[in-house]
Formats: sequence, C-alpha cells, structure tokens
Amino acid sequence: MKDITNSKNRIKHHITFKEIISNFRIKHFLLLLLLPLFLCLIIFTNYMMVYRLMSDNIEYGGEYRVKDCSVEYEDCLSPGLHLMEYVAYNVEHMFKTGATNEEILEFLGHESDSYAREVNADTTGVYGYIKGEYMDGSGWIPDEDYVPTSRPWYTEAVNGEDELSYIAPYVDSQTGDVIMTIARRLSDSESVIAIDLKMNELGTITEQLVTKEPAGSVVIVLDEDGEVVAHSDSSQDGLNYLETDEEPAHSIASGVLKEKKESFSVRYNGKTDLFFSRPIGGGWYVVSGTSREQAFDSLFDALRASLIVAILGTLMIIGLIVYLVLRRMETENIMANLRTVAGIYVCMYKINLKTDTFEEISCESDDLRKFIGTRRTGAKSAIREAITAFTDERSREDTLEFTDLDTIKERMGSSDILTTEFMNHTDLWCRGRFVAADRDKDGVLESVIWMIEYIDEEKRARDRLQYLSETDAMTGINNRGCGENRIRRRLVEGEGGMFMMLDVDKFKDFNDNFGHAVGDKVLIAIAGCMKKAFRGDDIIMRLGGDEFAAFIPGVYERSSGGEVIIDRFLEYIGAIRIKELEGTGIFVSVGVSFYGEDDRFTFDELYKRADKCTYTSKGTPGTHVTYYAE
Repeated sequence: MKDITNSKNRIKHHITFKEIISNFRIKHFLLLLLLPLFLCLIIFTNYMMVYRLMSDNIEYGGEYRVKDCSVEYEDCLSPGLHLMEYVAYNVEHMFKTGATNEEILEFLGHESDSYAREVNADTTGVYGYIKGEYMDGSGWIPDEDYVPTSRPWYTEAVNGEDELSYIAPYVDSQTGDVIMTIARRLSDSESVIAIDLKMNELGTITEQLVTKEPAGSVVIVLDEDGEVVAHSDSSQDGLNYLETDEEPAHSIASGVLKEKKESFSVRYNGKTDLFFSRPIGGGWYVVSGTSREQAFDSLFDALRASLIVAILGTLMIIGLIVYLVLRRMETENIMANLRTVAGIYVCMYKINLKTDTFEEISCESDDLRKFIGTRRTGAKSAIREAITAFTDERSREDTLEFTDLDTIKERMGSSDILTTEFMNHTDLWCRGRFVAADRDKDGVLESVIWMIEYIDEEKRARDRLQYLSETDAMTGINNRGCGENRIRRRLVEGEGGMFMMLDVDKFKDFNDNFGHAVGDKVLIAIAGCMKKAFRGDDIIMRLGGDEFAAFIPGVYERSSGGEVIIDRFLEYIGAIRIKELEGTGIFVSVGVSFYGEDDRFTFDELYKRADKCTYTSKGTPGTHVTYYAE
C-alpha cells in the first residue's frame, strides 16, 4: 500500500519548464530537432500507405457498385426475357402439333393476361407475325395500312444474328413513355414474336442507385451505339455519347464501347473522374462514375492537419504518431473487413476456434444482441442458444447443425466459405455464412467470421420465379420442360418406371360448343384427377394444349401394378362432372410405355413409344388405353 501511495504522489508531481530546460543536453536538442523530421517521414509513409489502401478501396468500391447496378437492371429486364423464352417454346410446339392461328392467338392472349396480372402491368402484351398473320395478345387490332413485316421489331429480329433481339428504345408520342421491344425469331425464320416493355422503371432505378453513391457520382446505361438509355441526370437521356465531342461524354462512350474497358479515368475541366463499366445484355452497358478528387479529399485534409500538428512540439508529435498508427491500424482493419465481407450483414462475429471465444464486429439485430448479451467466452454455447431462439422451428435443426463449431473444421476443409439459408423466428428468410479468417501454417482453421444477412425478399422472389418457370399456370402441375427434365434425371440415375401419355378426345368441340372457359375447366379437372390418382413421388405434367403425361417410378410392367394404376386414374376421369357440359362425357386416349430395370434407351424413345400407343388409342371411340409391346 505504501508503494502504491508513493507512486500516486510521484504521478501528481508537476514538472516545471525550468526543470525540463535544465535537463536538456545537446543530444536532447538534436532529438527535438530530429523528431519533427522523423514525424514528417512517418506522416509521409503513413500517407502513402493510406493512399494505396484508399486507391484499392476506390477501385473495389467502384467494381462492387457497378456490379450492384447491373444486377438491378438485369432484374428489371429478366421477367420479360423469361416470358419470351416461354412463349417461343410453346409456339414452336404448337407449330409441330399443327395448332391453328386461332389457337396460337388464344395462347398469346392468355400469356399476356397472366404476365400483366402476375408480373408487370406496364406491358402491352405479347404480339408477333406468325405463320403469315399478325397476332396481338392484348387484342389490339391494327389499321389496314399497318405492315408488320416493315416494323423494326420484325426486320431486326429476322435479319439479326441471334434469335433474340433488343430493339432500340423510343418515346411513345402519345403517353411520353420510354418503350423498349424484345423480339425473338422462331425456327421457321419468318415468324417473330415480340413484347413491349415500358422502361420508365429504368429511370427510377437509375435515380435510386445514384442516391447510394458518393456525392457527385453518376450512373449511366448506354446501348451499343452510344445512345444514353438512362442517366442519373435525366437531361442526358437520349443523347449519343459517341457522336458528341463534349467531355466526359465522348471519352466515356469510347472507353466502354470502343476500348471495352472495365475501368478507366477521364480528365476534363481540371478534374479527374473514375468510371467502371459492366455489360448487362442486349448490347447495353451500365457505367458508374465518381470524382477522384472528392474520393481523396479526406486523405488530403488528414495530411494537412498532420503537418499543422507537427509544429506544436515534441509532446504533440509523440501523440500524433500514436494517433496516426492507431488510425492506420483502424483503417487497415476496416479494409480487411470490407474485403472479407461483400455486403451488409445483420451481424458479424469473429470466433476463435482454439479458445472458444468470440468478438463482435457489428450487430444490427437487437434480438441477437439480447440472446448473446455481453458474453465473449463460450462461443459454442452462446451461438447454440442464439440460434435456438432466433430461428423458426422448421429451420432450427438444420441451422444448429450448420453452426456446430465442433464440426466446422471438417465441414469447411480447405474451402473459405460455408453458407446456409434459414427462416428466423419472425418468418423472415436469412442467410448464415462462415468465412475462414485465420489458418495455421498447416492450413488448419483457427478462426472464422460468422455472419447473418436478411434475404427474405430475394428468397421469396427467387422461389416465385422458380415456381412460375416450372409450373403450368392453368393446372398447377409441372409444365413440360420441368416434367421432362425430372424424368430424364430419374432415367440417368437408373430409376425406371411406367410412362403414360393422354390427350382429350375431341377437345376442340368443348371449346367450340361450350366456350374456352369450360374447356379450361376440363383441363383443370383432368389435372385434378392426376393429382388424386398418382403418388407424391410420381411426376405429372401438362405437355401443352389437351395433352398430359405421368411417370410412375418403380412400375415396370402392366401386370405388376401398371394396369391397376391406370384403371384407377380412368375411374377418376369417368367421375368428372362439370355442370356446363350438361352431361357430355369426357373421354381420353391413353398410351403407356415402360422403362425396365435393365433398359438403357433414351427418354425420347420412351416418349415415342407412349405417343405411338396414344395415337393407336385414338382409333377406338371413347376412353381407351394401349400398352406398348415389344
């Protein structure tokens, strides 16, 4: 206690200026003289290090921002592209099956209505020039002098190198909307389908993106001819940057379109701007630009402040050195974290696997902070308790297995990232991720960064798009593409079974005599019979029109359960009652083929066999089944 007291008294002793001077020697004066020079060297060295770090950060940030912009624009265009591919596939199939122009027009109308209702109301629907006739899914009837084959959407699609063409945007003279047309040439090289998309959303996206950028930044969308499709400064929309001599417009277009640069700088009016570009499809490019001077303002301010502080004296110099070192270390840590993390996360914790301790990097979730508290030891139990409370019961078991720190080394191995998706306790989808932070000299994992981000909107949108791409919109069962792909995978994996095809006898009569709405009810009722008659593992699908198919794994012969299953299904068909049919029966022609345990032919052959049997069944009035026989 006495020593402590004496120490405190010594600390309280004030050193006078006279005492400092009296203890100075020549070496002290030399030290006082050299310290500022040493400090200047330290400041300069620190400046160069920070300069390099900030240069890397600017380049990394620019690449990240332009990638983020391209994702936004591609998301804006992708629904229209998916619709074009889907419609083209079905129209091609209708060509092969001999569908009439009326049936094709009806299909275009149905898909146009579905797209406007479920995806984007800002569309005029699917239209095209098909089999020598103009068809419009929205019901628009052109004037007599309208020549579809002379329109840009037709001529560019027919003469283009690719099947899919992007027509240059134009401004609708009546509405003032910016319209872009996507056109697709069909297999006969004369038929074309197209869709008009209102690109007003593109301007809105551009305005929103630039608000996320540093002050003075720009976001631009250029087409392959140099015309500005969208600009954060709307006054630039429609200008052609390749044809102008003004800067930086001409240099931007030249760098992106002629020199194909992903990053470049443009100097004009005494300043330098940095630009980053990325193609987004259809000959379009997204360009993000920022001012180099503004990006480095903070660095130059720090340098000037450091030089001013240097003249205040030796004590200030020492303090400033410590400050700069700490500041540099902080900057390096921030940069390291930014390079480790490529997004914004709800929480980030660094976990030491050797000591079972962890430290918080950031946490924006009050719930997680409440579960973990102020603890920094016992990482295994803390994370387990947090996940148990934070995740929904449906995701809990898998998420607990994912966050098990006892097995993390084996599961990650030499990889640097491990990811899972789960639903939290408030029914929001999240993505959990482990990122390797430190390894020993033998490559064994020593510490990881554990992070969670919200992906609810992304997840639900992705699931919805997958559902739309795999499901027949009318019946709710698999569409042809999805169903056939699932069957092909089963056959490749060596799992055979029974394949059934059917079409509805005289289905056109239902549409002609009772209306298309009743015809749709017939198709929906048949799909309902398939759902009831077949098992959950069976694959049922609508091939298109009035044709359906099913694959029943594990059933290899008619006598080993095949006929019983088919008969049960036909009983359901016979029991269909639709009020509007007024007692008219529904009959189907069925063809059945088998893929045995030792068979090695293709799905196309299995399909041909069942199709041949279906054709044979159509020769017999009423519902009839034909089984394929070698």
